[in-house]
Amino acid sequence: MSSGHAAAARAIQIARAAVFLLWCRAGRRNAMAVADLPLPPGSDGMPVVGEMNHWWLDPLGFAQERHARYGPVFRTHLLGRPCAVLLGPEANRFILGSHTHLFSSRDGWSRTLTALIGDGLSLIDGAQHRRHRSMIMPALHATAVPRYLGLMQRLVEAHADVWLRAGEIRLFDGFKHLSFAVAAGAILGLPDGPQARAFAHEFHVFSRGLFAFPAWRLPFLPFGRAWGAAQDLRRTLAGIITERRRRPDDSMLSMLIAARDADGQGFSDAELVDELLVLLWAGHDTITSLLTWACYELLRHPAELAGLRAELAATLGEAPLRAEQLRQLPYLDRALREAERLHPPAPGGFRGVVEEFAYGGYRIPKGWTVMYSSVFTHMMPELWREPERFDPERFAPPREEGRHPFHLIGFGGGPRVCVGLAFAQLQMRVVLAHLLRRLDLALVPGQSFRAVPVPTKMPWDGLRVTVRPRR
Repeated sequence: MSSGHAAAARAIQIARAAVFLLWCRAGRRNAMAVADLPLPPGSDGMPVVGEMNHWWLDPLGFAQERHARYGPVFRTHLLGRPCAVLLGPEANRFILGSHTHLFSSRDGWSRTLTALIGDGLSLIDGAQHRRHRSMIMPALHATAVPRYLGLMQRLVEAHADVWLRAGEIRLFDGFKHLSFAVAAGAILGLPDGPQARAFAHEFHVFSRGLFAFPAWRLPFLPFGRAWGAAQDLRRTLAGIITERRRRPDDSMLSMLIAARDADGQGFSDAELVDELLVLLWAGHDTITSLLTWACYELLRHPAELAGLRAELAATLGEAPLRAEQLRQLPYLDRALREAERLHPPAPGGFRGVVEEFAYGGYRIPKGWTVMYSSVFTHMMPELWREPERFDPERFAPPREEGRHPFHLIGFGGGPRVCVGLAFAQLQMRVVLAHLLRRLDLALVPGQSFRAVPVPTKMPWDGLRVTVRPRR
């Protein structure tokens, strides 16, 4: 090597060493700075349960009251651990977007849910999450989900016939049965029949225990019943996977079986079972909640309902739906986004802290959880004009409220945004486009519309409606 090249190489080595030393010193200074910061203000609440009762019953009031008392960062005790609550769109961006390396999704959930769900997409982190998401995404991409349009339409028509014969239903229950039938058909390839209904019953026992307390496997407790149902579901799913490996069909499961990672490896049966449990759970609960609250708001606002029906009549007429038409319904899209804003299916989300960090002038220790709040963000008057009002036109030009990332986060945000978002949006459009053209729904007087906010937001009485054919 020439002397000139040797000198250049030494200079590069010295520069690299200098950069490393500066990085180390900056890291030590930062660590010292973080260690010197105070913990957020707040309260730990009662022994063991912390402040779960208040948050569980009223997540929005919980956040607003403490924001007024402590500001946008405060300490509480939820899910059995100290928790830092970070409020507002910048906090959403910090947790969901710019600083995801500080957090673990799995460590943020309750032990009951992780015990029942296993290692599905919502509960894994890092390289494992990236691998699974890259293999699942093609089956749920916006270009793939229109293949399920025919299935969705057939099931909506069949369930609407049942509702018409009944004359009065709890709409939340109706949507729950419909959305699970769609999920079982699209994800597993199960036709709507006795096998699918038996599977749905077992799944509802399972899902009722996902957030149960205590996590004791006693058959007379919700978690114990859910644990037994989970074992039955896993055996059933293993049998369906074996059948789909033998005879592929058009289901998402067959696409997941065929999926390969960068090394050419596919999902194991155990991985598939965990992913199917997550997809089935998330694939119907969120849709059920949003459809219910969208109908609630439209039935309480006849002018907005009339405007939506006019759009449906002008664009769709009476013909069966086509995928391209569903992308030409801007008022329907705005109504669904407004329902998401006012009634996010979950009040927020939790993450486990894997590395101590500073935020807002406070120290957040490793081992805590952090919570972001969709209900708080969606009601901030700084972001939304008259936030308590149902106003789909807030999303229309020129206002376009909520156009910035992390303002509207009913489906999460950042790299972990809901993987089934396109599927959910298609299904909700299909359901409302069909029902509002065919049926006249009316709220039954005397019922309570008070929200049961956790784990999935629903009206207290399930939104009782009368069902008549539309003339």
